[in-house]
Amino acid sequence: MPEELRNQMEEIKLVLERANITYIQLVDCEADDLITSFVRQNKKTDANLIFDIFTRDKDLLQLLDEKTNILKYVNGKITLYAKEDFQQEYNFPAPNFADYLSLLGDNVDNVKGVRGIGTVGAKNLIRQFQTVENIYQQKNNLPENSRKLLENCQEEVYLNKKIVGLEDNISLPTKLYEKCDFN
Repeated sequence: MPEELRNQMEEIKLVLERANITYIQLVDCEADDLITSFVRQNKKTDANLIFDIFTRDKDLLQLLDEKTNILKYVNGKITLYAKEDFQQEYNFPAPNFADYLSLLGDNVDNVKGVRGIGTVGAKNLIRQFQTVENIYQQKNNLPENSRKLLENCQEEVYLNKKIVGLEDNISLPTKLYEKCDFN
């Protein structure tokens, strides 16, 4: 980590501590995987918990459900983005968002996607087959154009899914959420 960034991190930690805000910091850990682990592990502890995640990381849209929302910063305003909003925009379940991105690509994660599939094609494939694994298992049922586009990049698509997918295996202290309740 560059020294300038390290100094900024130390300053941020001081501000958080002075404001009595709990934070989690782990080295060698993706922030989206840390958030995913935190949400999923605490849901197992207490199924009534509701999570509102403030982020610009679209990978975290995979977490949307009845008790997990995303707070997005759009046009200078904070907007609540819920499971229903995702469903209306994409017309497939939020947990399949990694499959969608693995076909479409994601510049932020440096994932190229399948050349020629595009937004509409990726949405249609996920609506019909739900996962990239199902797409490849049933590739003979695909239109010829889609099949040709997908044929030579199966390994890349599976790797893409691994890259944009969320991990929830980071070990965290139990009931850590109690320290994060600011109500």
